[in-house]
Amino acid sequence: MSLTTTDLDDIRNIVESALIKQNSEIVKPLQGELESLVNDVKEIYEMLARLEKNSMNQKSFQKLSLEEKLLNLHSDLIVAAKQAGIKLPSH
Repeated sequence: MSLTTTDLDDIRNIVESALIKQNSEIVKPLQGELESLVNDVKEIYEMLARLEKNSMNQKSFQKLSLEEKLLNLHSDLIVAAKQAGIKLPSH
């Protein structure tokens, strides 16, 4: 008994669908892990950008006079207090 073209096509379709199903079962969990990795990498780049910005701000801050440093700190403190809903005492 020999296989007909139809039989070979049916076998091919069964094997292909089994491979597709198997790949789908493997790929789905990997897609979630890949998405997590992409998000982690984005977060790392954002953290690096913030660190670089803070480093540049610190260098420029160090160049200021003591009076300018204190005025900047005071200004930042007032902004932070407003955000926290705290009223600072005034002298």
